[in-house]
Amino acid sequence: MFDDADATLLRSEIPGVSDESWSQFVRCMGDPALLSAVSESNALGMFQLMPRRLADFKIVTKVVRSRSPSGRTIWVAVFVPPMTCKAFLRSPQEQYRAFAQSMRDYADRMRRGEIERGDMSLSGALAILHRVGPQGLQTWATGERFPATVEAYERVAGVF
Repeated sequence: MFDDADATLLRSEIPGVSDESWSQFVRCMGDPALLSAVSESNALGMFQLMPRRLADFKIVTKVVRSRSPSGRTIWVAVFVPPMTCKAFLRSPQEQYRAFAQSMRDYADRMRRGEIERGDMSLSGALAILHRVGPQGLQTWATGERFPATVEAYERVAGVF
């Protein structure tokens, strides 16, 4: 749905960001091959959305810490009906809708000054926020960086 060869132009979800730049950002942040995937961290789908973030938008509820079969601490949740996990993992539209809502929320919170992005681009800050949340963005300059977060940042830094 969002690979590099896809010429689909998505309507920008962020005020001041062109449709072209938004579309490039989405293609870089999503991986259609992961549409039905659940990661070891329990991140869901092509945007690897975390249950705690989905709970922010009332897509899931009853978020609790649990242990994965490998012993890793993860967050699990229950989808709010009529949505189910199975349906979410089959729907690129629902996954995109949740991702776009998350990006709009983070962009609005930065605009209001609730989240500081420093001197990095908006797209770079959104990539970090998507991967590690507001606390991770705060420690980006001085803290340990996870390779997957660095990779996401580098793919989109400067897109807008």
